[in-house]
Amino acid sequence: MAKDPSNEIVLSYYDCLLRARDVALLEGPHWLNDVIIGFYFEYLDEKFNSKDGKKELFFVSPELTQLLKMTDPSQYNIFLDPLNITESKCIFFPLNNCDRKDAAGGSHWSLLVFCRQSKACYHFDSSRGYNKSVASKFSRDIMNCILGLDKANKKFIDVDCPQQDNGYDCGIFVLCLTDLIIEHVAKTGKVDGCSINRVKELTCSKRMELLNLINNLKRKSS
Repeated sequence: MAKDPSNEIVLSYYDCLLRARDVALLEGPHWLNDVIIGFYFEYLDEKFNSKDGKKELFFVSPELTQLLKMTDPSQYNIFLDPLNITESKCIFFPLNNCDRKDAAGGSHWSLLVFCRQSKACYHFDSSRGYNKSVASKFSRDIMNCILGLDKANKKFIDVDCPQQDNGYDCGIFVLCLTDLIIEHVAKTGKVDGCSINRVKELTCSKRMELLNLINNLKRKSS
């Protein structure tokens, strides 16, 4: 029986396994899956966090985000305590509208960022309103877990975000928004005041940038 070429492993990168079918999503106008987004978050974690175990910026995988979203909030500590996630300044969650506990995906991605300094979750959605109800509930559950039920002044902020012009670039927007927010947090220590006006411009070249990144990492590993 002939092997399926789409199943060929292109890159093994820490906890991520990229196959040809995943990388192909970057080569055309396709919706990004959880594997590509998870890979980039893994890359950012390696790039911006020290090796001493303390992570000022925490990049939560799409799979864990989905699991948390579909789990009773009283159980969050089971998953988060071993990660020391509550010590991070900012936590990035790639959110989707999938309603299954055992799978990431859905049909739309948006970005939720918790900022400890502001005691707030910021929601960035390139298709305004699409994920707002999901993000609002999840942010409340996450902040209750991290800050405690008795902490006042917790905020959910639905950010006025540049909008995508097609039905497939939501994942690309999530990655480009993450880049801009990291840049701002590095300078100010907070999410508030981050300018995201350049995000549409960045989306135009992000797919090629990711393909080049994968090829470079592949060369280094071989």
